[in-house]
Amino acid sequence: TKYTAGLAATNKIAVGGPFLQGHVIAVGCLEDGPITVDGIPVLTKFPSTHSLPHDMGLISYSAEGKLVDEATSAWEKHIVKMHLPLGVHIEVFRWKNYVDLRIVMQKQPNQDGGCGNMDGDVSDDTTEAIYSRIGARVPSGKLLFNHRTPPDLTIVEEKLLTMCEPDRLATAQKECAEDLGNLKGTPSAMQTKACMLDICYGSNEHTLKMAKSLGIVPEVIE
Repeated sequence: TKYTAGLAATNKIAVGGPFLQGHVIAVGCLEDGPITVDGIPVLTKFPSTHSLPHDMGLISYSAEGKLVDEATSAWEKHIVKMHLPLGVHIEVFRWKNYVDLRIVMQKQPNQDGGCGNMDGDVSDDTTEAIYSRIGARVPSGKLLFNHRTPPDLTIVEEKLLTMCEPDRLATAQKECAEDLGNLKGTPSAMQTKACMLDICYGSNEHTLKMAKSLGIVPEVIE
């Protein structure tokens, strides 16, 4: 986002699918606008509660809840709690331009996703294994948001890619061609660049610090 100098942040989630009988709950950061169920604003008062159709669950909105990140304790809390079917409990901590999440649930049959399939075998939770099973992106027919935001590299990421060491860059190009070649469909230029960035800098815990030292990003990010 524009606030994180190229680092990832979550600013909205959508919850839906067969277990909610096709209904969709969307909760974003405070700047995003109202909380909605099937596109209709709910929880417009603070605090307040909202019952889902057919008594499927309850959503509440208040300042009550244990923080995911204690560093946010200085800010006023706006917490959405969802008590949903199948024992799914979700808390969304709404901040000005991002959200924190806590999801508590039991393992579901055929569960899979970006964090793995919860089968107790970490070897099949690699990025490559997950992509081979479910693809790199959510299929259009299963998209819960109203539109898809095209992924793109930030200026910082583009600059870092040009500064990858030649030998490491060559390795990245070779490995990404092999890994992405196993995906369904033709990989996009964005997928290839993202893969190469992972190989060039994925093991570097101080990439942002390095980028600042090279003058790629400013020392102070507002």
